[in-house]
Amino acid sequence: MIRILYPHPALLLEEDGGRHVVISDLHIGFEERFASSGVRMESSSRMMLETLTKILDREKPDSLIMLGDVKDSIDSINRTEWREVPSFLEALVPRVQVRIVPGNHDGGLLPLTPKEVRIEDLRGVLIGNTGMCHGHTLVSKRFSEINRLIIGHLHPIYSRKGIALSGSQVWVMLKLSRQALLERSKDDIIEIVVLPSFNRELGAIGFSPYRQKMISPIMRRAQSAIQDAVIMTLDGEIIGDKTSLHYTV
Repeated sequence: MIRILYPHPALLLEEDGGRHVVISDLHIGFEERFASSGVRMESSSRMMLETLTKILDREKPDSLIMLGDVKDSIDSINRTEWREVPSFLEALVPRVQVRIVPGNHDGGLLPLTPKEVRIEDLRGVLIGNTGMCHGHTLVSKRFSEINRLIIGHLHPIYSRKGIALSGSQVWVMLKLSRQALLERSKDDIIEIVVLPSFNRELGAIGFSPYRQKMISPIMRRAQSAIQDAVIMTLDGEIIGDKTSLHYTV
């Protein structure tokens, strides 16, 4: 069972007797992109930590699973990341087991992580019938029997001209043919849940624009087999279905 933790871009997965808060795409240190051009921005990590601490204290999960892009630099470590990623994670480890599935922006993450943090396989983690990964690679073959896939990476934003909600972060939930996503698997339906970025500043500054090409190979493979879709705001308002997907991911 999953429960979206409105109005936050986080969900609770309850499976195999465990409770797991799942988030993605913190991009700690993204402000450095602007600092190099002389534009100063307040760090977003403090607000994210406050929000996450409240969620953990309320839900009391067994683990916190971060589905990638904890940091922002792809193959390096910038000054903000050196300073803020370790302190961010160190503030969490006394409260919960922290597990990180590396994303495409997490090169060099290991030196920044406390020893208590568990770095998972790049291909993702499997809990019961739910598979979780960042979303920048194809689905692992060991996920062939899952009923649900949770991914990040896409930072879904509703981008439709003339609509008041345009620019809002959204959840995207899909149902599609399993065989289209996982070759040589049984022919039935699988669910995909696309997480909004936990860093809510990314959408506000235009890091998640309408894209002409889907940046996830999972979504490129899935798009022709989607049977149903729900697009929902962080507050839980349903604003679209399958016909609206080209405005989001």
